[in-house]
Amino acid sequence: MENLSYIGLSRQLALRSLMDVTANNIANMNTPGFKAQNIQFREYLNKTPAEGEKISQVRDAGTYRDLGQGVLSPTYNKLDVAVQGDGYFAVQTPEGTRYTRAGSFSLNSNGEIVTKTGYQVLSDGGSPLAVQPGAANITISEGGTVSSEKGSIGKLKLVTFEDEKGIKAMGDNLYSAGSTQEVPVEKPQVVQGMLENSNVQPVVEMNKMIELLRMYQSTQNMLITDHELMRGMIQKLTKV
Repeated sequence: MENLSYIGLSRQLALRSLMDVTANNIANMNTPGFKAQNIQFREYLNKTPAEGEKISQVRDAGTYRDLGQGVLSPTYNKLDVAVQGDGYFAVQTPEGTRYTRAGSFSLNSNGEIVTKTGYQVLSDGGSPLAVQPGAANITISEGGTVSSEKGSIGKLKLVTFEDEKGIKAMGDNLYSAGSTQEVPVEKPQVVQGMLENSNVQPVVEMNKMIELLRMYQSTQNMLITDHELMRGMIQKLTKV
C-alpha cells in the first residue's frame, strides 16, 4: 500500500474520533452542567511494511473539556442548585464517590437528597444529606448550607481538584477523581432554584460537524483517486 494511503487512513481515523466527540457534545447540549469536549492530536512516525520509510501520521492523545461556566437558568425548583465558579457536587455511587456539576436534585423515599439517577448527594462531612420527616420549606444558602423549617440539614460537599483536567468522565454526567486529589472549595457559591446549562455552543458544534464531514469526504476522494491511479498503472504494466 502506498504511503498516501497510510496517511489518508490515519487522517480518516482521526476525523472519525473527532466526529464522535462532536456528536456527543450536540447530544448533551441540553444536559445541565455538561462540559463540551474536544480531542488532542499528536503526530507520530511509522514505518511502512514495504519500503521501511518513516511517514508522518496522526493519532488522538485523549480528550479534554472546556471548563467554561455554562449559563444559569431559573427552574424555581427548591432542590435545583447551580454552582457559580469552581466546584463539583460530591455524590455516592456503587463505585464510590463521584462528582458532578449537574445540580438537578430531588428527594427519595427515605427523604435523602439524590441526583436524577438516584445517587445520594453528600454533605461536607461525607454523609448523605437527609431532610427531616415532614419538612417542606427547604432552603440552600449561597455557601451551600441546607436547612428547613425544622432546622439545619447539613452543608453540600463542594470540591475542586489539584488538576481539574485530570478527572475522568464516567457517564451520567459524573466524574471520577482518578489520580488527582480533591480540594474543598473555600468559598463556594451556589444558587438555589437554578441550573447551570451545558456550555456546548450548538451552532459552533454543528458547523464543526459539517466541516468534519467535508474533510472526511475529501480524504476519501483522494484515496479513491490514488487507488484508480495505482490500478491503471498495474494494468499498463501487465500489458507490457
